[in-house]
Amino acid sequence: MWLDENAPIRKQDLVLDKPFVNAAGALGFAPDLHTMPFLEHLGVFITHPISRLPRTPARSRAYLPFPGGFLMHTGLPNPGICRAISRFKKHWAGASLTVIVHLLVETPETLAEMVRKLEGLENILAVELGLPPTCDAESLISFMEAAEGELPVLVSINPEQVSLFLTQLKLCNPVAMHLTAPRGTLPDADGNLVTGRLYGPAVFPIMLQAAQTLVEAGFSVIADGGIHAGWQVAAMQAAGITAVGLGAALWGVQSEDIFNSPPEDMNTH
Repeated sequence: MWLDENAPIRKQDLVLDKPFVNAAGALGFAPDLHTMPFLEHLGVFITHPISRLPRTPARSRAYLPFPGGFLMHTGLPNPGICRAISRFKKHWAGASLTVIVHLLVETPETLAEMVRKLEGLENILAVELGLPPTCDAESLISFMEAAEGELPVLVSINPEQVSLFLTQLKLCNPVAMHLTAPRGTLPDADGNLVTGRLYGPAVFPIMLQAAQTLVEAGFSVIADGGIHAGWQVAAMQAAGITAVGLGAALWGVQSEDIFNSPPEDMNTH
């Protein structure tokens, strides 16, 4: 039977055997059991963001704490897609869990090029699109069309982008949405304003509300943001998300407490 070229090709649903993943940028480019003992709790490994060409760290990179969390600005340094594949494809293929490659989106043309390079690699479950800060609804459609191929596509958005892109995302039908930490701005020690991602418990209420909106719109949702205790995991799961994304919590010595919280502790705070 010939395929109808005018009919959209639906990707398989995102099915994870465990309800946790790492946030893009939290753990590097490939899973390592020696330095990441919590990998057994994750349903998939998401790589550090990768761009078409290499990126060096931002000159103004910063870590700025505030009550309830911190702001981080790094510039997302990475070796570029060609070097990343050369260095890590064997690690991805031999990993104990499947891999989602997070791609930094710049133009439809460069995105299509990166996706094609990943097709056919072993143990790659999907690609995740990290949209540029200036992305609008029209550009989103172009990016989704460029990413269409053999690999399922996830879209990474922050809470501010949910209402902006909701209509277009329903048309694009990504395999899942990955709700990532919001952006904010703080002054550094010299009074210079620094913009970056916000982490910590203070962002959790914003993330839970945005996750609920996406779930009610019919999306499979991975939700990051402010998860540091079992009751927060329970709240996200009660909202109907597919998986909880962990970022700063994985850097702490007590990260195992999140995975091992007994049911009675998951409902109290």
